[in-house]
Amino acid sequence: MTPDARHLPEAQITHVERATLLPMPSAQDRACGVLDAQGTPVPAARTLLSASRFTADPTPPETPVTHLPGRWLFAGVGRHHFGHFLLEATPRLWALDHLQERPDGIALIPMAGRDIAAVLRRRLGPLLDILGQGLPMHLVETPVQVDEAIIPSQGFGHLHWTHGTSEARAYMRRHLCAAIPADGPEKLYVSRRRLKSPAQQVPQEQQIERWMSAAGFTVFHPERHTVTEQIARYRAARVIVGPDGSAFHLAPFVMQPGTRVGLIQRRTRQHVFDAIARQITVMGEADLWTSAALSHLTDTPDDTTLPPELLQLRRDLRGGGFI
Repeated sequence: MTPDARHLPEAQITHVERATLLPMPSAQDRACGVLDAQGTPVPAARTLLSASRFTADPTPPETPVTHLPGRWLFAGVGRHHFGHFLLEATPRLWALDHLQERPDGIALIPMAGRDIAAVLRRRLGPLLDILGQGLPMHLVETPVQVDEAIIPSQGFGHLHWTHGTSEARAYMRRHLCAAIPADGPEKLYVSRRRLKSPAQQVPQEQQIERWMSAAGFTVFHPERHTVTEQIARYRAARVIVGPDGSAFHLAPFVMQPGTRVGLIQRRTRQHVFDAIARQITVMGEADLWTSAALSHLTDTPDDTTLPPELLQLRRDLRGGGFI
């Protein structure tokens, strides 16, 4: 099965005996994945990285291959970016509920040039521990041969894949909700104001925070909380509003069906916004409201005057019943 970026693959599990798992050579050369016993690339191991970009097929390694005994589930590619990690490193784990025999562990290929081990220690380890059902994690940093590679299809991903297969949707909700109880306010505004990069922020978002706070929303900066705390908040909320971004890749896994979601478009990439909206409505089974008022907003040197885009957003939020 060769994956197609425009069509989400059906849920399938490929078993490959005496498989070789190969790391990503560099940021410029993203050829990585799995070879079968004859040295042929396994197409099912390609990972959708974004838009229509997949990891390239690897070639037999020139360096020595070590033996990693046992049966290992291939999880895909892990990188430091939160949204990409969710869409590239977790979508194959659905298969753990569909195997007759528990594997010995999970194999993950780090994105070249990134210390994914540090990211797992600092932020994402608890998420993988839940979704990986406590199995050991092996980071494929050098070529290894396993007795058997278990390669599930990627259950969700970027753009045309955001809605996910029914198996993957059920898996994410079942395990995350069972592990983390709901805890938090009923109305949540998910802010990007404290993100480090100005390119990631929404101009003058502090003003939006003031409007939302006055309307009874708790302002939430997810990057200041552990991933388990983030999940607890999204589970508890019945109304969630915020600009599109990585938080809205995580929230649909766990939000209560029927949650009212106000998604504010913060950029001109319509196809990306539409993909996030699709994930919210299909995965989250949410009541979705959107505003495009800020999609062309750029920061203004005069912070004392609200730009017309922000004024339009305020009218939109009022019309939607949020403020």
